[in-house]
Amino acid sequence: MRAFKIFLTVCMLMMSSWAISFAHWMPESEMYIGGVGPDCTLAYVRSIFGDPQEKKWFNNEGFRGVRYIYSPAFSVTARVGAEDPTPENDLKVTNVNLKDSNLSTPSGLTVGIPFQTVAGMFGFGEKKKYTDREFYYYPLNGTNKSMTFYVNNVGVITEIIYAEEW
Repeated sequence: MRAFKIFLTVCMLMMSSWAISFAHWMPESEMYIGGVGPDCTLAYVRSIFGDPQEKKWFNNEGFRGVRYIYSPAFSVTARVGAEDPTPENDLKVTNVNLKDSNLSTPSGLTVGIPFQTVAGMFGFGEKKKYTDREFYYYPLNGTNKSMTFYVNNVGVITEIIYAEEW
């Protein structure tokens, strides 16, 4: 009987660690980079970072918007439907892209740290590849929001992206 209890305990531990290793989630509260993320407006972005070095406007494929480029390593994009009259200040952030370690998420995740840090906090996400670049994708369940962590060949984060897909 004692051997059976030990066996059962070992099986339960193995199953729980298996379930944890495949679990991945990230709360919306972590989907901010440098304080910018879901539901922020461009006016709010400028209140934190000031005016961008460059603005790139676009109006195509059914939407219009603007990308605020603060540096080659940090940009913020907002977009709406092509016919939506929302003024620039009120446009909602739909993308934040970070390629250096000057900013971080609320828990301190940033470019240059081992991806294992993210995995330890939120699981491994969905591992994918795009143009020979490996990344881990964390969709926010029930929404069109996500965080993506690009990694290099030794598992170090090279880019972090918050995105709201259409």
